[in-house]
Amino acid sequence: MAHEDDLNAELARRVVQLVGEATGHNVNVMGQGGVIIASTDPARVGTIHDGARRIMAGEVDEIAVTPEMAAGMAGTKAGYNGVITWNERRVACIGISGDPSMVKPVQKMAEIVVREELDRLAARRREQEFISSMDAEIADIAERMMVLSLNGSIQAARVGAAGRGFKIVVQEMRSLAAQIQEKVRRLDEAARED
Repeated sequence: MAHEDDLNAELARRVVQLVGEATGHNVNVMGQGGVIIASTDPARVGTIHDGARRIMAGEVDEIAVTPEMAAGMAGTKAGYNGVITWNERRVACIGISGDPSMVKPVQKMAEIVVREELDRLAARRREQEFISSMDAEIADIAERMMVLSLNGSIQAARVGAAGRGFKIVVQEMRSLAAQIQEKVRRLDEAARED
């Protein structure tokens, strides 16, 4: 079952592209159940990587696959596969084909980069949630100011000339509330563009 902390396909594709270009090796990123979610070999996307299935199930944390082992494992090539944990969960597995002793350090570096990117994305998500929360609170204050200014206008009208000074304050409150609502609208638009 998918979880919000699972590695998304876009990030998986970026990792595959960068590591593949840097190493010249086949690279796969696998998700829950060992399903390949990104690969330098597009034909493998959506297939099950048996080693990753075992890693994601928690049977092992890493598998160094020799050519002999790969022959007996469905959808697997020789290389090194390791788990990516984040927030105490197994969120993905990165596999790089080649001599396991040569590609393991590259896999470990890719794992670190992915964790840092997940940290950055989570921080951004928290920041956006905070901004949305503040937007809602500020919009509520502006709405209450509008209602208060409307009530104030009614009261100022009832008292006639004696309420003229109060009427000016009420108009300013209405103007400020409208300005606040416009700022909140612009913040919402800017947040959606990010």
